[in-house]
Amino acid sequence: MALRSALLFSCLLLGAVSCLAKVLPAVARPRFKVGAETLGSGTAFFVPGREGETVAVTTAHGIDLGKLVKASQVDFRLGKSGGSVARASRFYAPPGRPFSEPGATLRGDYMVFSLDAPPTGARVLEIDSRDPRAHAGHRVRILGVPASIARDEDDLFGSVVRVLPSRIEVRLDVVADLRGWGGAPVLDLDSKQVIGILEAAWPENGTLRLGVAPITGLAEALKTPLAGGLGRAFARYASSLPAPKTGHGHAPAGPPKPAPGIDRHLALSRMPRADRTGKPLLGRAGALRTDLRVEIRTPKNGAIFSDVNGAFVAGRARAMLGEYQRFDVVIVLDTSGSTLDMSGADVNGNGIVGSQRMGGLFGATDPGDSILAAEVAAAKRILQGLDPRNTRIALVSFAGAANGAPGSLISVGRRRPDAVTEEPLTSHYARVERALDRVLARGAQGLTHMSEGVRVAIREVKGYRGSRSTVDPDSNKVILFFTDGQPTAPYDPMMEADNVRSVIRAADQAARAGVKIDSFALGPEALEGPVATVEMAERTGGRFTPVRRPGELVQVIENVSLADIEHLEIQNLSTHKPAEETELNADGSFGALVPLKEGKNVIQVVARSSDGKTATSKVSVAYATGATRVNLPRELIVQRNRLLQKKLIDLRRGNVAVEAERSEHMRRELQLEIERERAAAQKRAARQRKELKLDVEHPLDAGP
Repeated sequence: MALRSALLFSCLLLGAVSCLAKVLPAVARPRFKVGAETLGSGTAFFVPGREGETVAVTTAHGIDLGKLVKASQVDFRLGKSGGSVARASRFYAPPGRPFSEPGATLRGDYMVFSLDAPPTGARVLEIDSRDPRAHAGHRVRILGVPASIARDEDDLFGSVVRVLPSRIEVRLDVVADLRGWGGAPVLDLDSKQVIGILEAAWPENGTLRLGVAPITGLAEALKTPLAGGLGRAFARYASSLPAPKTGHGHAPAGPPKPAPGIDRHLALSRMPRADRTGKPLLGRAGALRTDLRVEIRTPKNGAIFSDVNGAFVAGRARAMLGEYQRFDVVIVLDTSGSTLDMSGADVNGNGIVGSQRMGGLFGATDPGDSILAAEVAAAKRILQGLDPRNTRIALVSFAGAANGAPGSLISVGRRRPDAVTEEPLTSHYARVERALDRVLARGAQGLTHMSEGVRVAIREVKGYRGSRSTVDPDSNKVILFFTDGQPTAPYDPMMEADNVRSVIRAADQAARAGVKIDSFALGPEALEGPVATVEMAERTGGRFTPVRRPGELVQVIENVSLADIEHLEIQNLSTHKPAEETELNADGSFGALVPLKEGKNVIQVVARSSDGKTATSKVSVAYATGATRVNLPRELIVQRNRLLQKKLIDLRRGNVAVEAERSEHMRRELQLEIERERAAAQKRAARQRKELKLDVEHPLDAGP
């Protein structure tokens, strides 16, 4: 039902109700195992072979051939559910070469797999056999697996701006998150047939220009399949790999590695002369692959501990879109009148769970447990989990006055703006905390003018006219948007469709500006009509998170990841025991307390990104009584003390192991509930869109 709901929502979004659940995804993720390691990246799609059999296609630069030859098979899995739709144990045609190798081109960067059986649960695409020059100026549609949305397939639109024998260049309509899209099929919008394979990307005039391999290279390979179409096992290609170099001071070279950047001609021919340094623009393979790194900041190799609490381990895991390492985040809080309602939890920690008196007519038993208080507490929790060295934070609040007239929001005889920058982008988080305290002390009143909250946040993060922030052109720009209701402004609250359209237009503006919105719908009212919050996330490549009980927002917010880190595991390999306390923050920074044994200990940190890639880092330390205490920077002392406080609480509860298992179980249950609520909210959003007859054009469907 979740898949059907997602398909229905997509169909309604595109105005094509007839497609419904009949349309299967055309793309999948290639995955294979070498020992215990799961490998493979990018996107694969399916096309007919020479005799009508179906083959799978992806890029050569997305798969390490040196490791693939050691695997028995490749699984092609859906992006959302992870279900396998096809398997392959043989190449259909000889593998091509990564375009970053000397003398290679985009046209020859492909891998073709002979499937053990036709794909189940995925559709097969047709190849456009025309000369690539016939597509000049045409509109194209690109199919891929989105990295930040729980969906099996998403699409992007653009126009062909240049055709050369070795590549096709496409300009995207809007900036998009292309992590994991390497190998995506590029379709002519009119013929609906594949004209190329997405290989690389580079920035150009506020959007992206794409390097696409013409499908003619693949089509030629399909004409002369291996063994008449039976294919050849992966292991047969081990002998074709370059031999290791030995002697004369050379270490074994191993399989060739792609150059650490995108194709130089593609990158540098479009860059201003002053920027032609050869430095990667968007990272390895044109930013189509996630560059996942794990860095252990402390302890250093060889450190000696004597602390009975073990080793404090801290560092950062980053699934980077190329070289981008900085974040600009705007927290947007709903301060409308309804946020005075109780959250259902003891937000202020005074031992009392506040409730409404006579339905709210006589206030609440504990005003510190309101929905607004939960928003503020969640925002403060976000601040605790970010690093001011790479992340700036701004705070915006919004509400709204009835019909644009004074009355709802009055301050010293003057109407307060519908959205206010409480604090511009800053690395001084104490300023943001003070601004949060002011918002909570001021209280809540007025309507819900969502679109103005979005627009003011865009203005701050992009540095538009009226902004109080200094713009960083190279940062990842994110809006964390909290609301407990549905839009009731700028039009009359009864004009629901017009108010929703206003939010959609603001979300489209964010998408065009390259700003991602992660939206949080808090409570029953927000989830009853969630189309506005669903749309603002969907249209900007963000994530929609439903929170049925607003009081759980602080726990939910701990799962927010700006760095796209899905899972982190820290353990002592010498004792085979995990860390006692682990903290993974939104920007990928982490901390843990790891028990040690006498003598040498090897600590391992394993991170997994949202696209399934893993990275590992290790450090060797020792435990000896009486050793000098390891000195820590001030910010890490705060993090360590926070972990020690959590450990103390667990010890007081009696059984650390049982409590850790219970906490993990509760976390999993909460995550499952969020997924169920998300599916239900998307279904309601689809129904609401139809009922409101929302016909606002999706930015990706717009013409050139």
